[in-house]
Amino acid sequence: MKCDFIKTRTIKDSLLYNKVQMVEVTINYPYIAQGYSGNPMRFNAYYRQKAQRNYRYAATRLYQAAVRQYSLSKSQGFPFHSFELVETFEPTYCRKPMISLFYDIYEFTGGAHGNTVRKGNTWDMERGIIVPLGALFERDYDYKSVIIKYISSEARRRQTAGMANYFDNLDENIKKYFDPNNYYLTEEGLAIFYPLYTIAPYSDGIQVFIIPYFVFGGKMRYKL
Repeated sequence: MKCDFIKTRTIKDSLLYNKVQMVEVTINYPYIAQGYSGNPMRFNAYYRQKAQRNYRYAATRLYQAAVRQYSLSKSQGFPFHSFELVETFEPTYCRKPMISLFYDIYEFTGGAHGNTVRKGNTWDMERGIIVPLGALFERDYDYKSVIIKYISSEARRRQTAGMANYFDNLDENIKKYFDPNNYYLTEEGLAIFYPLYTIAPYSDGIQVFIIPYFVFGGKMRYKL
């Protein structure tokens, strides 16, 4: 979905120790440019402040850990690989009054590969608030059971088709690791995602399941 009014701002830095790069930081975060007919102040402030917090984390805790690893590697004659913090985002739904997106934070601290953490946000721009999953539905509607049932069926289909390799106890893991915070909206439906290592190995990536809106039988409060 095109969300042309959402622009990208970037914090980029290379943090050095003894002229050696310890941490490479690239943080891309969204902001809404002038011309948007709503009030984007809370939206813009939220992501600006989050980006600043993540940069401070990279410049303190991550940097300190990198220096320790660098000193240890140097003393033992091993190569040192610079740490990384990379944040990206993707708008997924921009139909008024809703804006939905997800952002990924990739962190590399040595080893075979880094780790990516995904977060999803859905905004009601008329009220300037982030909407929790439950608030999308009518009161007393058991949306969680509907979601779990759909995901279980879709996961089995993917597994049978050889599209994914899930851990044992798939149905149990789908319930156990379901997190109502891990969602965003798309044109096609409600996206629920499972973090790395929860229901599938790292090589299968973050598992995303899109539940078509019609599955909820008209029980959604918002017209999507």
